[in-house]
Amino acid sequence: MVGKFLRFALVGSFATVLHYAILLVLVEGFALAEVLASSIGFAVSSGFNYALNYRYTFQSTQQHRATYSKFILVALAGLTLNGAVLAAAMHYLEVHYLWAQLGATGIVLLWNFAGNHLWSFREQATGTAR
Repeated sequence: MVGKFLRFALVGSFATVLHYAILLVLVEGFALAEVLASSIGFAVSSGFNYALNYRYTFQSTQQHRATYSKFILVALAGLTLNGAVLAAAMHYLEVHYLWAQLGATGIVLLWNFAGNHLWSFREQATGTAR
């Protein structure tokens, strides 16, 4: 399980770089609201994240239609959680959006790993996650 989490975090770090790059470009370059920019970055990086997690982290043998829909539901919950944490940290704690995003990223990392390990990529034939 530790090895799987470390692979998940490594894959997630690549997706996070993409997420943050989009966030920075949209906020600093286009003056888009931080939560909206973060949500766009999160959504774009999720496709990249799915492909790597399917093959590398969970080494799934299931068909994409079985795993992708579950992955999307976990990601949508993560997207909502990301936006809520980001908005709350910026509004109530008056934290700069990048620091708030770092906190949100850590929380969503744990949510996404649990959801994907326990549900999205759970092997149906044996009833256990690989």
